[in-house]
Amino acid sequence: MTDRQFPHHRSLTITESFKHDAEMLRQADRLFSSDWIVPQDITEHDLPYTESFLRQAYTNWLWLIPTRVREELGTPALYSYDGVRLYEGSWDLVEENREILNVELVQLSLKSKRIQIDPVGDYAYVSVPISARESELVLSVLLYRVEKQWTSCGALSIEGWALQLQQGFYREYEQIFIDDLNRSRGHAEFEAKRRDAVCDMIQTIHHHIDVDAVLSQIMLGVKKLLPTATAEVYVTQDLRIDNPRVKVLMFKPWEDSIVKQAFMTGSICYDQREDGCDIALALKGKQGAYGVLKLIFEHDIPESSELQFVQLIVEAAGAAFENAKLHEQANAVIQELSFINDLTTKINQTLHLKEIFDDATEELSKVFQADYCILLQYHDELARYDLVSQSVKEDHDAFHEPIAFYQHMSIVKEPFIISDAMEQGHGHGDFFENLNLRSVIAAPLVAGGVIKGIVIVGDSEPRFFTYDNFKLLQKLAQHMGLAIANATLHAQVKHLADKDQLTGLFARHYLNQQIDEQQHSTRCGSLIVIDIDFFKQINDTYGHLMGDQILSQVSRIISSSIREGDIAARWGGEEIAIYFPNLHASNAYKIAERIRMRIEKETEPNITVSSGVAQWGQHDEQISVESLFNRADMALYHAKQMGRNTIHIFTDTE
Repeated sequence: MTDRQFPHHRSLTITESFKHDAEMLRQADRLFSSDWIVPQDITEHDLPYTESFLRQAYTNWLWLIPTRVREELGTPALYSYDGVRLYEGSWDLVEENREILNVELVQLSLKSKRIQIDPVGDYAYVSVPISARESELVLSVLLYRVEKQWTSCGALSIEGWALQLQQGFYREYEQIFIDDLNRSRGHAEFEAKRRDAVCDMIQTIHHHIDVDAVLSQIMLGVKKLLPTATAEVYVTQDLRIDNPRVKVLMFKPWEDSIVKQAFMTGSICYDQREDGCDIALALKGKQGAYGVLKLIFEHDIPESSELQFVQLIVEAAGAAFENAKLHEQANAVIQELSFINDLTTKINQTLHLKEIFDDATEELSKVFQADYCILLQYHDELARYDLVSQSVKEDHDAFHEPIAFYQHMSIVKEPFIISDAMEQGHGHGDFFENLNLRSVIAAPLVAGGVIKGIVIVGDSEPRFFTYDNFKLLQKLAQHMGLAIANATLHAQVKHLADKDQLTGLFARHYLNQQIDEQQHSTRCGSLIVIDIDFFKQINDTYGHLMGDQILSQVSRIISSSIREGDIAARWGGEEIAIYFPNLHASNAYKIAERIRMRIEKETEPNITVSSGVAQWGQHDEQISVESLFNRADMALYHAKQMGRNTIHIFTDTE
């Protein structure tokens, strides 16, 4: 459409005053927008995406137009940047081809970027382009139908309201950036709060030096970050945790594969399902992995940012877990040293084997708090193990049954641990079953490279003992073995000191000690002093070597003639003393007579002996050992006076 085709058609420009007002509006809009975002303008690449903003701006704009203005100007039609009608005007189309003419009028405004007028009868159609802020790029076109006699004020009004629509469009357009900024700011605030929460959790975790507390903080932190997830923690068998949500990490074929994989590799492992997923993260420190955190998502999949925060918690928890473990290990070492010190102090206070075994049993029961503590001693003469001490009073025949078990321990001389006798089945099921033992740790008691006994600690609960318990028993068994070696060596030395090397009988000091002890625990006792007749002549005739042989012969005859509880000792030279606990002199006389007769017949060369017998009883005043020997010696003197080869009993008249 040209000016020649429409002689009344003319183009209108915005007046200088209105340009000033428009510039003021732009500056105010920039000032308002500068607090939020940097002002943005539309480019030709944005035009295909402006329709929704135009529609919303047009709807809001209609609400702003006063009623009297709308009555005068009517409701304009809205066209897009490519001439497509978005909203119809409020007038009725009287001409059949008016729509085509309107489109042509709109296209003319789009090309010229100016207001175009098409007068028709009493009316005129006016198309007003809506331009971009900083360029002449046309965003849309408003189409008015006005009375033909409109004034320049009406033109200014149309242009002013068009400018108002432009500002409304930009508000809708910039609202995207504002909303995005708000979303970003909200997300940043949420992430900051979550980051602060994670930092607080990490600090709280690091403040704990208790393994159980660290695990509780892990599950609490995961619950806050991932409320829809179910958290499970798996730890190694050497840790005892009371929390029911903490499970033991068992390497069995049917166990959770991603848990084992996470523990072995130290990486994050996934198991995707149709409606959710499982995620396993290793709890590891600088020295290795200690457990696994498993997250179960039933109906959703976590975002990567959520997993990153969880991973931060897990890494902090792994370090805190390791610190807590090291702290517990340090305390365990201190406690272990205390146990060792208490045990060695107690068992080294005595050199009697029975007392050592009983003290060791008592201390081991305190240390391990187990149901049973059993100590077995090996007897070389009997070639078997005997129960010498236990922490329970009941006597079990089962201790004498597992011969193969004891033999195996004697051969390997190595300790062992059984976590569950029912599952592992070491071939000694009856032995453990009779004692109701599920968990067992045992160690040999070795002294001088020779096994002297076995210590067995057991409990009816499976997996009761940790590997640390096992190592502690090894150390305690070593100290017990040394104590047994010392006590055995002391017993051997004492035995040698208490024996006469020539005759094999006890020494005089041992006899004195035993008589003194017997006088406090028995009602009576008798003492025989035996002297070999003419012993000096034997030495002179046959030599001292023969004299020693005669003493040995006499000693063997005496040893085979007395009871197990009687005590025979070399008194000195050729004199031998025999003490009979709880035996009166009359009975002692009979034994002395039997000895005299055997010596006379069985010695080579034949010799004779003279004997003196003395006794003490409860009716006597407290008689000393020396007094008793004096009485027997006086009786011996009388026997020699009577011609030798005879026996005399001491009487109070002597």
